[in-house]
Amino acid sequence: MAPRKVNGCTAHRYLAALVASLALVLAGCGSGSDAPSGLSISGPGLQTSQPSVQPNQAPWRPEYAHLAQRLKLIGIPPGGKEEFHIHALLHIYINGLLSPLPADIGIDSAKGIESSMHTHDGTGIIHMEAPHPFKYTLGDFFSVWGVKLGPAQVGGLKGYGGDHLHFYLNGKPLKNPAALVLHNGDSVVIGYGPANGFPHAPSTLLLKEVEKGEGGLGCGAAKAGHPGKSCLAPKAPSSGKSKAGTS
Repeated sequence: MAPRKVNGCTAHRYLAALVASLALVLAGCGSGSDAPSGLSISGPGLQTSQPSVQPNQAPWRPEYAHLAQRLKLIGIPPGGKEEFHIHALLHIYINGLLSPLPADIGIDSAKGIESSMHTHDGTGIIHMEAPHPFKYTLGDFFSVWGVKLGPAQVGGLKGYGGDHLHFYLNGKPLKNPAALVLHNGDSVVIGYGPANGFPHAPSTLLLKEVEKGEGGLGCGAAKAGHPGKSCLAPKAPSSGKSKAGTS
């Protein structure tokens, strides 16, 4: 049988299809290698929406509707009398702009829920206080907050590297952020956008102030032989005189 002849137009179409297929294969390989493996948290009510981009507004609000369920799922110690009290700092930058954390992550006053891992303000300070030492993780914090976290996802932000997500711990690149065990004084940075568009090691002055109970931050870490002042302890009845600098 004589070989089938292929005209110039047909050959050109074959070549174009081959190039397009090869580009798709290479693109698939690249995206797979760029996204690291790691832990993705799960639980009811985790937010996967795009963050708010309003100035001075938190990217995601605390999710309270399923907070009690998530606390039971992650199994962190209950709040109350603490012998273990540490702090870490979290900064989130979206397209170069700092997004403040919301106050009262983990504290639902309406339902009387007080997580031992929580925030009090928008400074980014994470408070961890428990009756005994516990290995709190960054994944635990995002579970308490109610925001999805994985190796290449924060809420509705997805993708790793390039112009997407970057994670840093004390100024050094961090992979598998959800599995990170937080230690006293840790500074975590999450950035979405070019890696050179935000600081990797921002100031930790606020951490130093909260450790000393300064700057109006009120509660501090446990000192040797002396438990720290609880952030969740009931406030004493007012004596009618205000005291500046107390929380």
